[in-house]
Amino acid sequence: MSELKTEEEQIEAFKAWWKKNGTALVVAVAVAVGGYFGFQAWKNSQEAHLSEASALYQNLVEAAANLDDENNQKTVSFIAKQLSEDYSDTGYAMFGQLFLARVDAEQGNYDDAISALELAIKETEDASFVAIANLRIARLLLQKGDFDAAMSRAQLVVEPEYLAQQQEVIGDIYLQQGMRDDARTAYEKASEALGAGVNHPLLDIKLQDLVKG
Repeated sequence: MSELKTEEEQIEAFKAWWKKNGTALVVAVAVAVGGYFGFQAWKNSQEAHLSEASALYQNLVEAAANLDDENNQKTVSFIAKQLSEDYSDTGYAMFGQLFLARVDAEQGNYDDAISALELAIKETEDASFVAIANLRIARLLLQKGDFDAAMSRAQLVVEPEYLAQQQEVIGDIYLQQGMRDDARTAYEKASEALGAGVNHPLLDIKLQDLVKG
């Protein structure tokens, strides 16, 4: 009887505990289970979102392979805009802006190209990408003849791995202003940054022309 009583007491104790805590437990379990399935749904949604962005980007790359075609230019512009508006969280948006800037630059729309690159910079925290974009902006500003702005932009690049490219751009800026000695110094720094054994025919030609002059 004592064992039965103990069992009955345990049942009654459990009933009392359930009456007090059962509802909260059910809610907690529901939240936990719902949270899991909610996470799975979110994860699946994110994967689908990324897959869509990837497919769009592949279409953009294919179109950008032949920018002599006006339809391809329009396709690049359309997809780049879509990536920026709907998939800015994927990383593909910033690459889309790079391609868009290329299209704009080839059409002579330097201001639009610069705007595209500025937007690309805002869409990433990657230092290497920012350096590349800043160097492209510097070259576009140079194309516009805005030497001071081009120099200021080039000097924003401080990453050691981009020293050669930075100094070559700076050399180009000096050269277009007729500052040949400063241009040669910058080109020499660019060559030194590349190191021995690295071929850069265009940079070599620039240096040789200045030495001859």
